[in-house]
Amino acid sequence: MHLQGLIEISTVDRGVISLFGVRAELFVAMNSRGRLYGTTVFRDECKFKETLLPNNYNAYESFVYKGYYIALSKHGRVKRGNKATTAMTVTHFLPRL
Repeated sequence: MHLQGLIEISTVDRGVISLFGVRAELFVAMNSRGRLYGTTVFRDECKFKETLLPNNYNAYESFVYKGYYIALSKHGRVKRGNKATTAMTVTHFLPRL
């Protein structure tokens, strides 16, 4: 069985976004160890700085923990944010409008 989810990207401030899982009704957040988690309560850990990369993909850096990026492996598994940089393609996302 393949589950598909919709992530809503919302602007919090200029260059800062939040990610909300519609079906789960949870915000995506990143803790101080670089791990992603879901929370029903919006807090600073739910804010991400959106950066447009030269290849027209986006990277999402934790607003609270500088240098921590949202990253997915080629198999779709979450990687720890403190182990990823924008030079790695695992941090490159192409948002759909």
